[in-house]
Amino acid sequence: MDFSYHYTTEQEDFRERVSGWLEENAPTDADALFDSADGGAALAELERKLGAMGWLAPAEPSERGGAALSPDLSVVLLEELNRRGLLRLIQSEAQALRTALQVWGTGEREASLSQSLAVGERAVWRHRVSLSPRAEGGPALDPDSVGLTAEPDADGYIVNGVGLFSGLGDAPAILWTVALVESDDPDPLPVCLLIEANSEGVTFAPSRTVSASAPRPVRFEDVWALRTDALGPEGEGHRVISAEVSLDPNADLPSWVETETGALLDYARSAESEGAPLSENPIYARILVEAYIASRVSRLLRMRAGWLESEGERASEAKALASLWRRATATELSDTARQVVGPRALLSTADPQSAAAGRFDRLSRRELAERQPGAPDREALADALELGKLKE
Repeated sequence: MDFSYHYTTEQEDFRERVSGWLEENAPTDADALFDSADGGAALAELERKLGAMGWLAPAEPSERGGAALSPDLSVVLLEELNRRGLLRLIQSEAQALRTALQVWGTGEREASLSQSLAVGERAVWRHRVSLSPRAEGGPALDPDSVGLTAEPDADGYIVNGVGLFSGLGDAPAILWTVALVESDDPDPLPVCLLIEANSEGVTFAPSRTVSASAPRPVRFEDVWALRTDALGPEGEGHRVISAEVSLDPNADLPSWVETETGALLDYARSAESEGAPLSENPIYARILVEAYIASRVSRLLRMRAGWLESEGERASEAKALASLWRRATATELSDTARQVVGPRALLSTADPQSAAAGRFDRLSRRELAERQPGAPDREALADALELGKLKE
C-alpha cells in the first residue's frame, strides 16, 4: 500500500512559477532575517509582497484577499515557502489574528480588518502570555504572565500595565492584547482586545532583542478601549489569542526544530575532532540520539494535530501539546548544539570562524525568542501525553 503523496503536472508547473517568483522577490537570507535584531522591516515588506499575490491566504477567495488556490496548489505554495524558511509569514501574528476573526468576529468591521490582514496591509503584534493544555481540553492561562488589567468603565475598559508583544515590523498598527478584568469570580476574567498602536497612553519601551521575533515590552497607561474593541466575550480572551493558522496536513512541512535537528546531525557526522567525526564520540552520540528522538516525537505530535483539525476541543489540546513539546525540544536542541559544536556554536554569521555559517547561533537566538517562562519540560509533557504507558 502506497501512502506517499504524488504531485500532478499542474502542481509541478505551479511549483516552478512560485519558485521563480521567490527567487526574484525574496531575500536569499530570508530565514536569517527572522533571527536578526534588524530583520523585522525587511520581513514586513516581504509580507506585503506576498499579500499582493494573495499568498498569505492562499485558499481564501480573491474578494477576501486570498489567491483562491485549490488544495493541491496550496500544498505546493506552502512547501516552497517552507523550503526557504518563509512559512512563518503565512503563520505570522497578523494571519493568526485573521484566523481568530473568522471564528470570533461577527461584523463588517471585522470582515474589513480580516481582508486587510490577508493582503499584509496592517502589522500586528500579539501579546505573549503563557498557555498550557488542560485535561478537559483547550488552553489554560497563567494569570501572572499577562501583566495587563482592564477596568470596566461605562461602555469600555481602561487598560494598564506592561505586556510582552511579538510580531513583524519595527512598529505595529494593531496590538492584539489580553487583559484581566476584575469580577465577582474568584479569578479575573481574561478579555481579548484589539487596540490601535497609536492610541493615547501606549508606549513602546526600548528593548534590545536577540531576533526580529523576540518579544518586546509595551506599556499601557490608562488606555481607553471600547467594548466593541473586544474580540470574543470576557473570560475567553486566552482562547481567542491562542488562535493559530491551520496548514494542510498533506503538505510536507517539517518544523524548524526538525530541520535544525537534521542540520546538527549532518554537522556532527562531517566535522571532526582528534581525527574522528563528532558523532562517534560516545557522549555526543547519546545526546544526539536523544535530540533525534525528541524531533521525531515533535513530528508525530504535529501530524496528529493536523489530522485532528476538525475535532474541536481535541484539536485544541493536540495543537497546544505539539507546540509545547516543540518549544521544550528546541530548548534542549539549543543546549545540545552548544555541547557538540562547542564555542563556535555561539558565533554569528559575520564571524568567519562560526560553525555552519552561524546556523547554530541563529538556532539559539530563535529558541530564546520563542521561550515561555514557566513552560513545562519534556518530562512533564510526556506525563500529560501518558507516553510512559508505552513502556508498560
